[in-house]
Amino acid sequence: MKGLTSTTSRKVLLLLYGTLLVVGATLIAWVHSGQQRMLQQEAWSRLGGVTGTLAAQVDGGRVTRLLDTYDSRGMIIKNTQDAWYYVLHEALRKSAAAAALEQPLRILAYDARKAELQVVATSAERPELREPYQAPGTRAIIAYLGGGSSEARRAVFGPQVAAFDAVHDAQGQVVGVVIAEHPLGDLIAIARGRLWRNIGLAALVFLVIGFFLFRSVGRMVQREEDARSTWQRLHAGVTDSIAYAGKIQGALIPPPERFREQFADYFLLNRPKDVVSGDFHWYHRISDHACFVATADCTGHGLPGAMMAAIGCSLLNELVTQQPHLDPAELLGLLNERMVQALNQNGQRKGAGDGMDVALCRIDRNEREILFAGAFRPLYWMHEGQLTVINGDRRPIGGSQHDPHRKFSVHRIAYHGGDRIYLFSDGYVDQFGGPGRRKFMTKRFNELLLAHQHMPMALQADVLERAFLDWKGANDQVDDVCVLGLAV
Repeated sequence: MKGLTSTTSRKVLLLLYGTLLVVGATLIAWVHSGQQRMLQQEAWSRLGGVTGTLAAQVDGGRVTRLLDTYDSRGMIIKNTQDAWYYVLHEALRKSAAAAALEQPLRILAYDARKAELQVVATSAERPELREPYQAPGTRAIIAYLGGGSSEARRAVFGPQVAAFDAVHDAQGQVVGVVIAEHPLGDLIAIARGRLWRNIGLAALVFLVIGFFLFRSVGRMVQREEDARSTWQRLHAGVTDSIAYAGKIQGALIPPPERFREQFADYFLLNRPKDVVSGDFHWYHRISDHACFVATADCTGHGLPGAMMAAIGCSLLNELVTQQPHLDPAELLGLLNERMVQALNQNGQRKGAGDGMDVALCRIDRNEREILFAGAFRPLYWMHEGQLTVINGDRRPIGGSQHDPHRKFSVHRIAYHGGDRIYLFSDGYVDQFGGPGRRKFMTKRFNELLLAHQHMPMALQADVLERAFLDWKGANDQVDDVCVLGLAV
């Protein structure tokens, strides 16, 4: 009887262990398949986040200018040889480094004359301008560029997992794509490594410790998976937050094309230090002949600065919509009160609080009159070859302060046809670089404007950007940059 019981117990144990082994093997196979899909989706999400952000930032005009300037490969041998190329390279390099990409980011464009998909810029150290892009996905990318679609694409091209997004010029035309790639073999190797880990763990549990220890190991593995998933969710949340912050900021701040409603010649030089910016430009049309324009420099940069910019831009839109008859000084006074209320700054404590510096103008083209008020920011007026600096009040919008109901001064300017005005944040003149790594300073900025005052505004923007990049060199950008020029 004892022998029968023992045999039965062994059979039951063998059946139990066999059942658990089958379940375990099935579970391991299911997990392996799911991990392969998950790794591929994670790769697409990571690559797509990089290409989507870059595509929104890249100026398609630079892409076409580079292709027009350099009509054959090998003409650019250093990243610093051309300022336009250097800007694109730096944007790609920083994004590739931030996302820890193993393969270089590239901007691609189709050369119809040569019927060839070519590289315009790359994050790699060696420039690849006009070198042919040869990969399994070449035909798909050419078809995408020819189809006029702007939708983001995620695909597996042969041995690569790839994501690419369209790059647009100022007219909204698709001029190229930003593409990021990751070896599919790496993902398979990671999934295979995890598979062998699971098999080894299951074998150890069944052969050495048994069913009860198997449960303990299962709980431990589950904790590891939960911790990894939590970290991935947090990382994805931060990345998504930055991307969404950029989208929200882009929706709140008027696009540069809005200035064409009342200004035939203008430029906007906008260079955020990070993905999103604490500087912003602003435009609000109040009639067929009158409008408000402004530039603002908020406390901080990156996400904190972008949050302040969103608050400031929203308040300006609300105030001008409700009271379009107010002059700029009155609007700044109301803006200050609303900012103090929004940030719960009660004005009982000294100190540098969160706020912003603003240069605000009301331009009436019928009356040929400009009303200006500033909070720590000036207005530059170019009239008959002379540059006049009209300083704003030395008080900010918002911040911890004793006078939340502060007043601002209004300046009236009777301008003539052909005059030009400039509004800007302090990021341009505060950039470190040049000999001795010093600040660019206001004097050099003024000399640039005076020396190139007769150029069209778009060419002035190119001059200012080249001067800024040459001065900055290999140094990091210290702050957001926003310069607005208008031919009134």
